[in-house]
Amino acid sequence: MAALVIIATLLGPALAASAAKTTSRSTTTTTKPSLECSAPQLSFAGPSALSPQSGGQAFTITLTNVSGRLCQVHGYPLVHFYTSAGRLLTFTYRHTSPFFTRTSPKLLNLAPHAHAYFQVAKSHCTTGNRYQSSFFYVRAPYTGGAPWVGHVSGSGVSQLDYCKGAANGPGQIVGISALVSSPTQL
Repeated sequence: MAALVIIATLLGPALAASAAKTTSRSTTTTTKPSLECSAPQLSFAGPSALSPQSGGQAFTITLTNVSGRLCQVHGYPLVHFYTSAGRLLTFTYRHTSPFFTRTSPKLLNLAPHAHAYFQVAKSHCTTGNRYQSSFFYVRAPYTGGAPWVGHVSGSGVSQLDYCKGAANGPGQIVGISALVSSPTQL
């Protein structure tokens, strides 16, 4: 009997461990690579001047897929304006404007060398200018990396004036359109 107790004592943990083992399964999942455009895939051009009615300020920026593969963009670009001294102008940004057509964002497939467009616009200052923009940063939606830096041209294209008066006045509101596939959609 003592021999059985010794065998049970020695084999007990090994038998219990083998009974507790379960079969494991290995699965492999594959994910599709993201088609979202990355910052290095995009080039910006512009601004192209517009002549909005009632003396507003407006311009168009063009994004181009400079990579060798299809990528996708959608949404509203981020734009921030600065003075020549580097002061951020704290405009209120909206996705509507009397200067461009209201369009809901759509997913745009950009083949290599294809373009997308967006417009930036605001009303003129009726109470005078407090600051004038000198340069601006643009970042495509959902992309990382360094933003594109646009500069105000000598003719005032892309120069947005920060107005005197109330911070919520119409001259302090900048409209940024959704990305579209054709300038005629703006």
